[in-house]
Amino acid sequence: MAQLLTSHRLLPTAHTMQRLSFIRRLDPGYLVVLGICLLALWPFVGRASLPQETDAELHIFRLAELAYLVQGGELYPRWAPNFYHGYGYPIFNYYAPLSYYLGLPVALLPGLDAVDGVKFVFVLGLLAAAFGSYGLVRDQWGRPAGYIAAAAYLYAPYIQYIDPIARGVLAESFSLGLFPLALWAMARLRQQQTTDRWVIASLLLAAVILSHNLMGLLLFGLVTAWVIWTGVMTWWAGDPPPTLTRHGWLLAALLVGWLLAAFFWLPVLLERNAVNLNTLIGAGDNYDFRTHFLSWRELLRATRWLDWGATEPRFAFNLGVGQWLFGGLGLFMLIRRRLRHAAQVAFFALGLAGLLFLMLPISTFIWEAVPVLPYFQFPWRLLGAAALMLAVLAGVGVAALAEQLPWPDWGQQGVVAAAVLLLITLGLPLTQPAPWPDFGPLSPLRMSLIEHSGRWLGTTSTADYVPATVDMIPERNGYVVAGFSTGEPLDRVNRLTLPEGAVVTGQERGPLYFQYQVYTPEPFPLRLFLFAFPGWTVRVDGAVVATELGRPEGFIVVPLTAGEHEVTVRFGDTPARRLAWGISGLALLLLAVGGWRLAANKAALPIHLSATLLDKGLFAAALLLTGITIFVFAPLSWLHHHSADYRAIPARHQVWADFDGQIALIGYETNRRTARPGDTLEVTLYWQAQRPQSENYQVFVHLLAPDGFLSAQSDKLNPGDFPTHRWPLDKYVLDDHTLALPLGLAPGVYTVMTGLWLAPDGGRLPVRDAAGEPVGEYFVLYELVVRE
Repeated sequence: MAQLLTSHRLLPTAHTMQRLSFIRRLDPGYLVVLGICLLALWPFVGRASLPQETDAELHIFRLAELAYLVQGGELYPRWAPNFYHGYGYPIFNYYAPLSYYLGLPVALLPGLDAVDGVKFVFVLGLLAAAFGSYGLVRDQWGRPAGYIAAAAYLYAPYIQYIDPIARGVLAESFSLGLFPLALWAMARLRQQQTTDRWVIASLLLAAVILSHNLMGLLLFGLVTAWVIWTGVMTWWAGDPPPTLTRHGWLLAALLVGWLLAAFFWLPVLLERNAVNLNTLIGAGDNYDFRTHFLSWRELLRATRWLDWGATEPRFAFNLGVGQWLFGGLGLFMLIRRRLRHAAQVAFFALGLAGLLFLMLPISTFIWEAVPVLPYFQFPWRLLGAAALMLAVLAGVGVAALAEQLPWPDWGQQGVVAAAVLLLITLGLPLTQPAPWPDFGPLSPLRMSLIEHSGRWLGTTSTADYVPATVDMIPERNGYVVAGFSTGEPLDRVNRLTLPEGAVVTGQERGPLYFQYQVYTPEPFPLRLFLFAFPGWTVRVDGAVVATELGRPEGFIVVPLTAGEHEVTVRFGDTPARRLAWGISGLALLLLAVGGWRLAANKAALPIHLSATLLDKGLFAAALLLTGITIFVFAPLSWLHHHSADYRAIPARHQVWADFDGQIALIGYETNRRTARPGDTLEVTLYWQAQRPQSENYQVFVHLLAPDGFLSAQSDKLNPGDFPTHRWPLDKYVLDDHTLALPLGLAPGVYTVMTGLWLAPDGGRLPVRDAAGEPVGEYFVLYELVVRE
């Protein structure tokens, strides 16, 4: 009996066997990829809060507003009522919603808030980038190639640091994580048409569109291009024409994914004229694409060490030295025809070439010819997509080289491990961003105070998405926003315009539903501090009424007759939005029908080899490198600069110029000391405040001819595009200037000088010597020799 019991205990149940079978089917490479991710994730998981003075701050307040609306019963709001001084605006009707809804469950958890929700999405996006690129490459070229691709993509500077940390652009960063996942899902659907693969591919394609307005469009287009490319290559190889059982399903997934997202993109398209979008395109300013092209020098530049002593540490818009090295190897192997699935590799090589071309000034004519491109604003935004193309080439190239080396297995695996570790090591400086303080309280009052300070309005800085009927953006009204301080609903009635004897009492039935009881002895227009916009429905005594427009602010005006009235104002869907919901509902039906048609198809179970020496060794090495970086390099400050005491370590030329005891110039850099007519002179200044500033100073850089004539200049409203009254005392400000030398500039020795001044009266800050005596109104940087 004892033996029977013992035997019975040792016999696994059917459930246990099924669970063991599932575990054995799991790719051990996933654990290795997680180890590769640790250092990239550390700035988010190893620190509390998130940085301020980046777009992350905007996303946090948007998520907080969305949480407020959802808790008030508005599950998909298109209007943010607390923004724009409480006048509201339709940011959620026009801005891609996915990243906010992914962060929403975290933000609503007890003890957590929107900061945690935004951080969660940043981490999720980085994980998606690594696992998606790994799976995409692994399925075609093997696990070692997948490891290299994951490290090359995740530790590409734009993916690892520029988007999530330096810029804090939540939606764009997350979209670049979804991009390889969507490609991987489509590749899996191409291999086998099953219900789960069909559903996952379609949903991920919809997610790409819902992730970011501009990048979603670009990335969806690249996935579409990949589908077309694979179809053409299949036909070119002599296979039967694509049918519904293969490429047809890919095209169907593209269509269904696009239609699933219609509830977002269709109202944007149909109601684009209802808001101001002109400010999204600049002319000679920061939002003009012409000012943001890259050079080959920048693209190939090595990653800089970050300086914790800078308000905005300098970084390079590059693709990474390791990525270029290994990606170039992949391109070489492709040209030599020494790669498997060469047609697939060729797509990524051509994609990289096209994206690089669009980031260079030579592509200006295309940006000017294609109407949608100027809305991207920054050509360097294409670095994210280019990084994936280069990562695929890197993974395929190094893995192919390792396979073809006449070495034993351990030697070939060592090549792959060394490549992965090199990519991580080269990315170490970007794992050390400057510490950021606690984000502070999240409240509508704080948001309102930031708007009042002029930093932004409604979480946008250029008046984009403001209703088109707003001719003049009204000032903040202390009476309207008083509710932010008291915690009471905002009073959006313009009581100064009420006739004598009129009484209006209001009640907030919901975040977007207001009710007013009105008594008036005479007819009058009830003026509300609420921007008019399609979707607002006003009822007087239960009947829908046509409203008037209060110019120039664009407020809602409700005409009322004498007597008692009940006025309700509620935001809802328009015909365009209802049509969009209908199309998305139809797409869900198509998704279900497609899944039903594929229900009989059973996916072949993946066969993954057990963990190899490469898997175990690489995982251990990644953990060791992570531990050394966190517990040794970081505490010893070996991976970053920390300028202090009015010294800018990165500055090539250290100087000291005291501008009236207010601001000091502590360094500068220039791209040339000799030039020819027509050249471009670039000067970077390093400023630091000596005391708290109450004024906003302007800056100039002048080029003076030998006779004192002003030959070229660069003037800025704010040095470093950072108002001086907000400068901290412990960090310097980088200030870039570009001067175009006239074509007719005569040869000679010219003087490059700089200074600070105040626009209201034109007065310049004097430069003082060590004794505090004024010695001039400008500081001479250096002499420029102009040759014929």
